[in-house]
Order: sequence, then structure tokens, then C-alpha cells
Amino acid sequence: MSRPNQSIAGRPLAGWVLLASGLLAAFAYLAGTGLSGRTSPLAHRPLLDGLAPPPPYRWVKPPPEAASTNKPPSGATGSVALGPNGTAVTAISTNDGQANLLLDPNAIAPSRGDRSVRVQIEPVDPGTLAALPSGLVAAGNAYRIRFSYQPSGKPVTALAGKATVSLVFALLPIPVTSAFDNTILASPDGKAWSRQQSTATPGTHQVASTLKEPGYVMAAVPPAPPEQAASTNRTPLIIGLAAAALVVAAAALLLVRRVSAARRGEEYDDDWDDGEEDPVDDPGPGRGERR
Repeated sequence: MSRPNQSIAGRPLAGWVLLASGLLAAFAYLAGTGLSGRTSPLAHRPLLDGLAPPPPYRWVKPPPEAASTNKPPSGATGSVALGPNGTAVTAISTNDGQANLLLDPNAIAPSRGDRSVRVQIEPVDPGTLAALPSGLVAAGNAYRIRFSYQPSGKPVTALAGKATVSLVFALLPIPVTSAFDNTILASPDGKAWSRQQSTATPGTHQVASTLKEPGYVMAAVPPAPPEQAASTNRTPLIIGLAAAALVVAAAALLLVRRVSAARRGEEYDDDWDDGEEDPVDDPGPGRGERR
């Protein structure tokens, strides 16, 4: 006789196991999200942008805690077609995705005798450039963006149209005011920085702004004031994690009890099946006899 499918209260046993696994995963995620904030608010995983953390940031000169696993960042070189009104629409990114450039139509003016524009994006150690404005710390590499007409090789010194630069910012090992406070700094020569109107997207760890001229760009963020970092109240976090632990424990206990009850019922069914005789058709009175 075939063995019945294991079920508890109408739900397959596998479904209850998956439910418990989901609760445990949710608790682990909440714990990781909360505890990661001990180092930096940027270490929180965005609740609406998936569970996967960003790839490790690639530094030109890594901080001590990242030196052992750091990989060199990538640069990028590209060519943009040059028409009678200027350059065509083009997007250029470094291989590691940490620096991205979008040129709108006619972002670079035409040049007599030239047929294209060469674009170069080069990662640079911020420590070799000017000091950052007060109240900001570097949130990644600086990048030098250069343009040159081809075949003349003449450098492009100004932009005629819109260009947008987007940089991935690193997760810093220090508290910061907010992930949304990341901004882009720009400098034509690396000797002085100016803060650009920027849009930060913490879910993708990127900050973007309009590129006004060739030169250097860098992501930066205000660090949290010392008193704010020292006075962070973690009582709500501890209470929340404790409550989540109780919910998971109660769900696991309920699951164990129901599984045990279901198994006892199945063992009873198995014992009854083992003692049951195979049913035979009752021929009824006078049926099946020879006369």
C-alpha cells in the first residue's frame, strides 16, 4: 500500500520546512543589517535593493583594512564619433563599473579636420591631489577624465553640451551622516575642489552629477560628528533582534511539535496497514457456487 504524503494541517511537510528556513533567513538578515551599522551606516544592506552586498571596492591606494584583498581599479578608453555639430551620444564605463560617463548629443564641439574624440578615464589616488573641503572625506578614488580630438591630438578644454558622470562610492569603515549625503567633487587641475550638485543612490552605491569640464572628479561624504557616533542608541536594535529571535524560536518549536504529531499519526497508520488483510470481493449468498 502506498505511503501517504507527509503533511501537517493540510500543508506539505516540505512547505513547513521552507517556511522555517525563510524565518531563519529573515532573522539572519535583520541581525546582519543591524549589526553592520556598528562600523558605518553605509554598511547597511538596502531593504529594497536585494540581499547581495556590492562588490569589494577597488582602491588605487587601499585603506589598511582592505589592503590584503584589494584589486587595482580599472580605467577606460573610448572613441566618440565627431560630426558637423559635435560628438554623438556615447556611454563609457570602466571595466569594474566604478566610473561611468554619459555624453549627450553634441557634448563636445566639432573641430575642423578631426573625425573623433578620444575619451580617457584614469583612476587616481586622492592623496596626490588637493585636500578635500572641510567636513568631507573621500569615499573612493579620484578619476581624471580627459578628451582629445583625433587625429590632431588637440586636447578638449571645455564642453559644449551636457555630460554626466556617475561614480560608485566605497563603504567606509567610519560612521557617516547619511548615504544620501554622498556628493561629487570636481577640479579642472586637481589643485582645488568644488562641490557639485549631486544625486546619490544608496541602493546601487552610486552618486552622479553633471560634468562641467574635463579634469578630476571624486565621491566624498561628510563623516558623522563624534558626539553623534558615540551616542548612537542601540537599545531599539537589541529589542528588535530579541523579538525576532523569539518569533523564530516559537515558529521552530511549533514546527517540531507538528512534525512529531504527524509522524506519530503516520506510525499508527503504518501499524494498521501492516495488520490489515487484503480485501476480497464478497461473492454474496449463493454467488460463485456450483449448483
